[in-house]
Amino acid sequence: MHKHKDFGFTFTLETDTEIPNDLVESFLSRMSNIDEDLMTYYTNIEFSKSKNFLLLCEKKPIGYAKLVEDKEYSLLTEIYIEDEFRELSLGTFLLNCIRDYVESIESSLRTITLPSDRVAKNFYEASGITARILLMEEKREHNRYRP
Repeated sequence: MHKHKDFGFTFTLETDTEIPNDLVESFLSRMSNIDEDLMTYYTNIEFSKSKNFLLLCEKKPIGYAKLVEDKEYSLLTEIYIEDEFRELSLGTFLLNCIRDYVESIESSLRTITLPSDRVAKNFYEASGITARILLMEEKREHNRYRP
């Protein structure tokens, strides 16, 4: 278990625990605003070997991440922090804990994000993660959501 103290709160990260449905629904709702068809496809994929990370403030769940282990790579498929806890470096804390875990199992970290999700793209780039491949598909009528 990892702990982080800041702003008068203790944040802890639990692993191998179930993620509360309300956090997953918040993530999927936000991503569906960007690309609903792709998110429908994504939610139907079955990942066989995955690890959950649950971020708590005191004892309240405020964020999570899902990591899929596959041979030499670990794929970070979801990372989410509730709005009121963003901009507090908790995403970086969560990502660094995941990096520690990935290193401990002698794997390499990869992640996925939607091309129009600038917040995620900027977060990953600021954390030293860069795009190395683009998944391309045929253009759709309503290709991207831009807030």
